[in-house]
Amino acid sequence: MNIYVNDEETTVEPGETLASFLSRTAAGGNLAVAVNDTVVRQAEWPEYRLQESDRLLLIVPVQGG
Repeated sequence: MNIYVNDEETTVEPGETLASFLSRTAAGGNLAVAVNDTVVRQAEWPEYRLQESDRLLLIVPVQGG
């Protein structure tokens, strides 16, 4: 099944959860995630099932000064 992560196409297993995908791709940790332009809270990641053609936006917070 194909999804898009920061506009790059990638393949995931059908029924894969957001948490599983993020841990498998080492993208977990301190980041914000939006799926199809809707923010998904970190508490929802373990139950959130990815769907064909989902568009994920992964945002890593940056501190500056």
